[in-house]
Amino acid sequence: MIISGLIVPREILSHYGSEMNGLVHSITQFLSYSILLEMGIGAVIPSALYLPLSEKDDDKISAVFSSGYKVYRKISLICVFYIAILFFLFPKISGIYVSAIFVIILGVGTVFQYLLGEPERLLLISNQKGYVFYRTKTVAITIKTVLQIILIKIGYSLTAVVLIEVITHIGQILFIYIYVRKHYRIDKKIKYTKEPIAQKWNGVAQHIAFFVLENTDIILLTLFTSFREVSVYSVYFLVISGVRRMLIAVNNSIQPALGELWAKNDKDELRKFFNKFERWIHIITVLAFGIMGVMLIPFIKVYTEGINDVNYIRPMFAILMAVAYGLQSLRDPYDKLILASGHFKQTQINYIIAACINLGISVIAVNFWGLEGVAMGTMAAMLYQMIYMTGYDSKVLLKRSYLVIVKRLVIDAIILLTIILESRLKFFSADELFRLILNVFKLY
Repeated sequence: MIISGLIVPREILSHYGSEMNGLVHSITQFLSYSILLEMGIGAVIPSALYLPLSEKDDDKISAVFSSGYKVYRKISLICVFYIAILFFLFPKISGIYVSAIFVIILGVGTVFQYLLGEPERLLLISNQKGYVFYRTKTVAITIKTVLQIILIKIGYSLTAVVLIEVITHIGQILFIYIYVRKHYRIDKKIKYTKEPIAQKWNGVAQHIAFFVLENTDIILLTLFTSFREVSVYSVYFLVISGVRRMLIAVNNSIQPALGELWAKNDKDELRKFFNKFERWIHIITVLAFGIMGVMLIPFIKVYTEGINDVNYIRPMFAILMAVAYGLQSLRDPYDKLILASGHFKQTQINYIIAACINLGISVIAVNFWGLEGVAMGTMAAMLYQMIYMTGYDSKVLLKRSYLVIVKRLVIDAIILLTIILESRLKFFSADELFRLILNVFKLY
């Protein structure tokens, strides 16, 4: 995903311009509003699956899966109506007629995901078989990237390039659907008297907050600025999201293990396992985002060389984004523990406050500082969640001393200061390093 995310957008920028690149990203974000229809069910299903999976209880697994499947089927139908609304409204918002075609193409992939793919994905990941999903996704992304580059080089329209992405995405969904049907004894018609997903709607606050934190920025930039500014944001975010994806993959992989230990009520082993994981995720996160923060602008200079329709060099925006998403990655392990333990209702106020902070600051600040304004809102919300979650997990879930997290943060600060000091001494030129790498891969 990181490699594809660096290569394809660069080619789109070069051949179709910043405005079209921003348009596609904007439509993708508007379609992501459909995730609100989940009402948090995607976070609750895994917590309901951990115990029956550990006990290999096929009836209970089928009951949870069936209950979740019914919800996602309704979501897919509502999503069709939402896409129809966007089809008529987005050309008026953007002033670009072809945007209606992009809405339909990208919308088909969204509907398929809810109709067939999402319950199966959650089941595999909850059963610690996420590798099946990720391997399939790797193949799909590789095929997509190769075909997209070929189409761009030949001179096909952006519509064809976007269509390839949707086709490969649907192919991946169908493979996972068939795999689950073949390897699991799921009875979708199973009868149950008691709702198998005990906290079915208790994840709503977490879900809405997650959506606001992940999707507000581009929506606000679309409404209050221009597609060129959206393009600038997307270029910075493709680097940040690359680092985030690596850390998300690590964090996602441990949630099922945390859920199993919590379901078995093995608190000592849970505390031991989490402490070990927490130590390494802090070190890796600070190293990754610290290095990215000092090298982001040199990279953007090289990556956007020759593209002059908008100013891509925004140092303050780079710093704010690196800090914001670095904080988000630091709080991820604590968020995963909350989700694994099923403490949705107990922590929902934290998610509501974080969403309000992000949305409130961003709406006000975007009018004064544009890109930097939305980054300020994200950073403030992430900082709040980091403080809340570390405190809640230590006090309620792990029942350990706060000194543990204080020690972690001190080490984080030392690592970060070391990275900043090295960047100031300039032992090497980051610009030249990136040019060398890109020339080797013949991107220029």
